[in-house]
Amino acid sequence: MIKRLIQNTVISALAFGVAALLGLAVIPLIIGTWGVTEFGLIVISRLLLPTGMMAVLDLGLSEVATQVVARAREHRNWTQASRQIAFLGAVSFALTLILSAVIWFATPLFVIVMKVDAAHVETLTRIMHYTAIANLIFVPALVWEGTIKGFERYNLLRVAEVTSTVAYVGLTFAASWAAAGFEVVAYIYLATLVARAVVIGIAAFVALRHKHVRLLPWTPDIRQDILHRCVLLLQGKLMGGVSGPLQPFLIGLLFGPKAVGTYDALVRLSRVSKVVVSLLTSALLPVASRLDERGSATSFQRLGDLGLVLMPMFVVPPLAATAILSPEIMNIWIGPLLAPYAFWMGLSFLVPICAQYVAIGSLIFLTRPEVQARLNRLIAVHLLIWAVVSAATLHLFAERALILGQVIGSMLILPLQLEALRGALELDRNRFVKVIGTQFAILVLASIFLAAIAGYIRFDSVLKLALGSMTFCLITWTLQYFLVLEKRHRTVFPAVGQLMGLTSRSS
Repeated sequence: MIKRLIQNTVISALAFGVAALLGLAVIPLIIGTWGVTEFGLIVISRLLLPTGMMAVLDLGLSEVATQVVARAREHRNWTQASRQIAFLGAVSFALTLILSAVIWFATPLFVIVMKVDAAHVETLTRIMHYTAIANLIFVPALVWEGTIKGFERYNLLRVAEVTSTVAYVGLTFAASWAAAGFEVVAYIYLATLVARAVVIGIAAFVALRHKHVRLLPWTPDIRQDILHRCVLLLQGKLMGGVSGPLQPFLIGLLFGPKAVGTYDALVRLSRVSKVVVSLLTSALLPVASRLDERGSATSFQRLGDLGLVLMPMFVVPPLAATAILSPEIMNIWIGPLLAPYAFWMGLSFLVPICAQYVAIGSLIFLTRPEVQARLNRLIAVHLLIWAVVSAATLHLFAERALILGQVIGSMLILPLQLEALRGALELDRNRFVKVIGTQFAILVLASIFLAAIAGYIRFDSVLKLALGSMTFCLITWTLQYFLVLEKRHRTVFPAVGQLMGLTSRSS
């Protein structure tokens, strides 16, 4: 199980890393070819997809399907899984009909409230109608994707992800070369996502048929259990979504497409980094579900303990380096057009940095509704802070006020989230505070040092940025290994090496 987890994590990291780099590379092309306003319109057209703002309304179908399949693999009760999957399929069908109908009929109002200028109204209306049709596939595809995750077939998911991204980027370059209208980019994106969803759907069907899963009528108990889990996930997604995927929508309401394009460019790197990490940890959900099904309390606790310490140890240094070097990165990536806003891009990285400390803990406790409900209440507090700060600074910073609100909310709520997870895992408070405190001190001191160096050395090339960031990461990783990690944490490294065949096995 653990070897498969490691392999799936590596596959996710490599595959989405490639996809993310390709996605980032196409942004300067879009802005340079069609302009910031048109880029903002493309972003707006994607808000009503499950990959955008609609993600807050998807009821956690993918996560619940993952848990259903993972538990069935553990207890071998595929008859129960058949009934659960049938109910999830029915829910996804009803949801997709409602969402698609709302998008189709609300498009005229949507175009107005987004302050779209007259020259682009007709074009965006057509895009939104195609989006409504595509959602008829995208929403059920959430169940299909969750099924594949439950079988831990992450290689298939990542191949589909990379292939669709390569197709999107390649066709976008072709559209730019052919001087096509900006709407072609939106259609290309929809087409590649549809192709990916169909491939995953076929794979899910084959996997379930192999286990002789059939669509059986669900029982009242199954309906109640699935709906309870969906409602809890919906609460978390709604509250988290207001300070995440819903922000471009709010910016469009307040300031129009150009502000949406500016905001998206400022937060795209930090948002991609957050998605990368979520993909890394997504491989944990079926493992946590199976451990919980077994009643392996000690293994579950160890998994959470390692996640709270090792995840930020490895992931936060690259994020911190990117935040500090954001002016140089912005100048090389986008160019001088948005360089004056580079500070805000760097500030936005504090959001995924805070998220790394609770990423694994929040994920594995999707298996325990009572802990999930507690974490949802903390997200509600985060939302309140975000709303107050954003509203108070909107007149000063325009669309950037929403970045400021999210940063302050994330930083203030993090200690409460860590305490909730520590308590749920029953970890010793003093030892835990010492570990996290030392880790934080190392990162702060190293970040100050890198910022000072950046004032004297010009990081004006990708090679210099890579070397500077790697040096920073190696130093912080080394210091944390010797000063932060305890013996129980360090034992995971030789175990991982042995599982991956990097060290010799004992006889």
